[in-house]
Amino acid sequence: MDNLLEGAYDLHIHCGPDVIPRAVTGLEMAKRAAKCGMRGFAIKAHYDNTCQQAALVNELVPSCRAIGTLTMNSVTGGVNPMAVEAAARLGARIVWCPTFDSDSQQKYYLKELPAYIAMQSKLLARGVAVPSYRLTNQEGRLTKEMGEVLELVQEYDMVLGTGHITRGETFALAREAHRRGFRRLLITHADWSFTHYSVEEQKELIRLGAVVEHSYTSPAVLNAVSWDEVFHEMREIGPEHIVVSTDLGQANHDYPDVGLQKYARKLLENKFSRRELRMMIAENPERLVSP
Repeated sequence: MDNLLEGAYDLHIHCGPDVIPRAVTGLEMAKRAAKCGMRGFAIKAHYDNTCQQAALVNELVPSCRAIGTLTMNSVTGGVNPMAVEAAARLGARIVWCPTFDSDSQQKYYLKELPAYIAMQSKLLARGVAVPSYRLTNQEGRLTKEMGEVLELVQEYDMVLGTGHITRGETFALAREAHRRGFRRLLITHADWSFTHYSVEEQKELIRLGAVVEHSYTSPAVLNAVSWDEVFHEMREIGPEHIVVSTDLGQANHDYPDVGLQKYARKLLENKFSRRELRMMIAENPERLVSP
């Protein structure tokens, strides 16, 4: 069987230990990734900085690069320049904008996704305030704190992922990043319900210097969009602008490497060339996270 994952990177994997049950630990994922020829993967946690975990995994499995990241939710101080500075010094390559503590989405999560936001629910039930975050002010411009975060991300040449923020926040961020000459903005799971950008919007974000992520879970697990729509969007914006990931690691679902292999096969079955596949699964993500 072809090894479609040779040299691949998956920049969106949720590994244990985590406050949410996970299918795989960072160490187990590194062993699996190395076995199937992957070059690396990013460890994403909604409620933690994963740099120390990545550093330890790299000591134990040096043949596959584990990438540390920071998500700017309340546990890590939210939109917090000091947390970003610390993560950068610890070797982080990706900083994610707020996800479950994004102001626009917190109410929905509390109602619809209790397993993913149980900590917030518990504290709110006790009358304890749970912070949420917006990246823009009333005029639609980036907040002072987000501007400071963007400056640090650019200084340390890290990737900035858009997380679960609104379209307005994303475009404000993309315009400011473009103005500053920052070219490592990653539009996170552009085909998920909350973060589904049209072809025209994806093209505009690319024009502003962003790279677009399409993740396996959106069509395969969440049924947020059809596979046909995913492939249409990919063809319209062009594989040279796309990073393929899985967003896997959830308990009771495929291991991330299995999901990535399935995604690769689907792309080939739907008439993407092997050259295009390699661009999206290996070359583009590696270039994005390389110093």
